[in-house]
Amino acid sequence: MKKIYILTFAAVALALGSCDDGFLDKTPLDKLTEDAVFNSVGLAENHVNSMYSVLPDFLQEGNIGCITDEGYFRYGGTSTRYIAAGTMDPDNIVYMEEGGAAHNTRTTVLNIWNRSYKYLRDMNFFINKVEAGTQMDDADRDRLLGEVYYLRAWTYTNMIERYGGVPLIKHTFTMTDEFGVKRNTFDECVDEILKDLDKADQLLPLKNGEGRANQVVAKALRSRLTLIAASPLFNDPANPEGSIVRGAYSADKWTRAFNASKDAIDIAEANGYRLADTYDDIWKNINCPENIWCKYLNALGYTVHKGQLLYPPEHYSGWSSMEPTQAMVSDYELTNGKKWFEEGSGYDPKHPFENRDPRFYKTVAAPFKPFSYTKDGTLKTVNLELYLLFEKKTIDDFDKTKGATKMLDFTKKPLDLGEYPSTTFYKLHKWHDPAVQISEKETGSVLYPWIRLGEIYLNYAEAAYMVGKEDICREYINKIRDRKDVHMPHVTESGTSLWDRLVNERRIELAFEAFRYFDVRRWKTAEFYDNVDLYGGQVLVLTGGAKPDTVYCMPRLYDETKNNMVYYDEGQTYDYTWLGKTYKIDYGDCRKGVMPAKKYFPVSNYLMPIPRPEITKSKGSIEQNPGYN
Repeated sequence: MKKIYILTFAAVALALGSCDDGFLDKTPLDKLTEDAVFNSVGLAENHVNSMYSVLPDFLQEGNIGCITDEGYFRYGGTSTRYIAAGTMDPDNIVYMEEGGAAHNTRTTVLNIWNRSYKYLRDMNFFINKVEAGTQMDDADRDRLLGEVYYLRAWTYTNMIERYGGVPLIKHTFTMTDEFGVKRNTFDECVDEILKDLDKADQLLPLKNGEGRANQVVAKALRSRLTLIAASPLFNDPANPEGSIVRGAYSADKWTRAFNASKDAIDIAEANGYRLADTYDDIWKNINCPENIWCKYLNALGYTVHKGQLLYPPEHYSGWSSMEPTQAMVSDYELTNGKKWFEEGSGYDPKHPFENRDPRFYKTVAAPFKPFSYTKDGTLKTVNLELYLLFEKKTIDDFDKTKGATKMLDFTKKPLDLGEYPSTTFYKLHKWHDPAVQISEKETGSVLYPWIRLGEIYLNYAEAAYMVGKEDICREYINKIRDRKDVHMPHVTESGTSLWDRLVNERRIELAFEAFRYFDVRRWKTAEFYDNVDLYGGQVLVLTGGAKPDTVYCMPRLYDETKNNMVYYDEGQTYDYTWLGKTYKIDYGDCRKGVMPAKKYFPVSNYLMPIPRPEITKSKGSIEQNPGYN
């Protein structure tokens, strides 16, 4: 089975040297005639390679999860902080490189309007020129055309997921053209993307070279696209009329999504794709059988070899730029399939990280849990010291009824906690490979999967639920939970409880893969999840008693009893419904002061604002999304 990787630019340049011997020593691409480019397989392929960079990967310092209830970006960055605080607008979403003020060199590029149309111009130009005639043989012509049709579909899919309907442009604008186009309706956009995927499916080979789209990739994107289009944000029975911001309501859109995911699974499995045996294979194993389309981060320096560098603890040469939130940690089930607050879960507040879903330990680096890393060629393992030390203090020193009036200053903050005090007390373990040294210079590889079979299984499960096939929904959730190194109990629920299980399974399985931001928006549930304030855990080690005492300041079930601890903050409760029962979760003991602690999600933020310069450039023909001035 041939693996599909998006190659970094430098790697592409090296690889292409063999496509057309000596062409790198000749006239630069931008100086060559159009005929030379579009009649040479090597040069045409080089042109197509550049289009694969249309969407940056999400392995940035401030991963998109920092806008959601997944993570916290420790180093600031306007592109995450103000969106999480609910102050995003058409002006502050414009990036520095586009003449605005938003920081995009260290944070996820969420606003892709400007860059997408730059790349779409190249894609349209390529399609128009090659379809007009070329001296390339039919197989090469079809393959490259199929890739560009796929990349155009990929680009527009990512745009409508953010903005709703966008202008559909399929020709190449000249310098004298008036850019007075209007936004197409959401449904028109989906229909055109599906046509591009149809063309890609007809033209692409079943297997293709590394870094290139193929028929399996195209089917997988159709699964994602149709799921987006069927979801409540864009397919709302309460707003059945189609428009630029949503499609016309139709229950049949869920059937379309169901069939698309079934087709994607069938072609993937028929060609050797399967779930990886171990969860961390998806980012550690370059031959992982689960990854349908992924980016291979090579070792040319930290600008590309970043997944291994950005997230591990500072004390071990990482940057610890993004940390999981307490809300994220709390959603990992215990090994018996129950959440910590459920009766019979076996949760022990004195040992809160024991007996969790095995994916927890490969995603989150938690206090006192093992962390393995390589230094000077030697693999080492430590238990992370993520706590605050209070020497000569006992729990009584924090009790208001015993004279405590304020939170005490800690004696020591272990190096594992990091330089910055605003921490959640958790580190991100996902994307870390213990066998690769954490360094800006060290060689090695880490993968970023754009599309993997695990996602398609969960897409299929969701569509199955929505068309009334709950047995298929349970089957495919349980396939995920049956992964060899996971083995979580099977889901048996039905109705709304099954939906709860599905939502949580996506949260856990796809954690920090840039799904959470879009999932809670397409489900129209961000008004709850993204309004939960930002909390971390808090771990105190007290050595003033006869023996050291470790205090875990974690969420608890609210029981109306008075909490007299000085670190307790009243009014931090949230009603959380799980499997048909509502629980009041009290975050009062958890760490606050993580900036911005207060989060706010305005309903306008279900869609991105269109950058004001683009509205101005269109002379008002492009309509702004609702709720933005």
